[in-house]
Amino acid sequence: MRITQGMMVNNQVSRLQTRLERFERAQSQLGTGKAILKPSEDPAAANRGLVLRASMRAREQEARNGADARSWLDLADSKLQGAVERLHRARDLTVAGASIKDPVSQRALATEIAAIRAELVGIANSQHAGRPLFTGFTEGVAVERAPVGDPDAGTWKYRGDAGAITRRVSEHDVVQVNLTATDIFGVDEAGSGGDLFTLLDTIETALREGRQEVMTGKLAEVDAALERIGDQQGKLGAATNRVDATMSRNRDEQLAIRSELAVTEDVDVSGAVMELQTQEVAYQATLAALSRVLQPSLVDFLR
Repeated sequence: MRITQGMMVNNQVSRLQTRLERFERAQSQLGTGKAILKPSEDPAAANRGLVLRASMRAREQEARNGADARSWLDLADSKLQGAVERLHRARDLTVAGASIKDPVSQRALATEIAAIRAELVGIANSQHAGRPLFTGFTEGVAVERAPVGDPDAGTWKYRGDAGAITRRVSEHDVVQVNLTATDIFGVDEAGSGGDLFTLLDTIETALREGRQEVMTGKLAEVDAALERIGDQQGKLGAATNRVDATMSRNRDEQLAIRSELAVTEDVDVSGAVMELQTQEVAYQATLAALSRVLQPSLVDFLR
């Protein structure tokens, strides 16, 4: 077979192109930190990477849901703790009112009871990020006194609903993050009167009228209201523990996914450096060989 100068040049150019592609690939691997630059290089690994990234996105969303759930639960617990403190003060005032006979002192106690009631109404109407905290799905206030003109004017009414606000904190775990004012204070839509606000109304009126026997009889109801709020705090605590446990698992899962992604996609840096050096040497050698093929001129052939 006759070997021509053109054939030699073409062969060397082809080899040079191959070396250049390998050199460029080694540079890209080291520059990007990725072992797989195109899915076609390793379809199985590329597909596994897609699956792992989808799983990571799901875990990250669940982590955000968990953080949001925790903010709802923490705020609700803080509000309930404030309600407990104010209600304990109301109990102390009721006990004092049952033994004090001075009308001026009783009226002073009644004024403080009214202030506590107003604070508790404020707690019931708390918001989280611009959204009512204790109304379920309903917007607006949770609790208000029925206005004049309402058939039940003067009674306390719940203006929300029983909607359960939930957050998905893992693939199989959905946590309710809210309570309603009905759960906490016993107030209902009908304004039936068996609620904490009506109880404080009664105590305030009894203090202003000096009816000590009423105050004595209402102490048990105050204790029942405290117990009711304590039960709701227990629910919040249980939900918070679930969220915390799930978030701990979520962090472990994210770490495991990142580790597997690194094994699947990331390049071995030391190996990549060696590969780059190898391909650079091979490229330079091929380039040198091509330059030798191109050296002869027409004068050389005429000698």
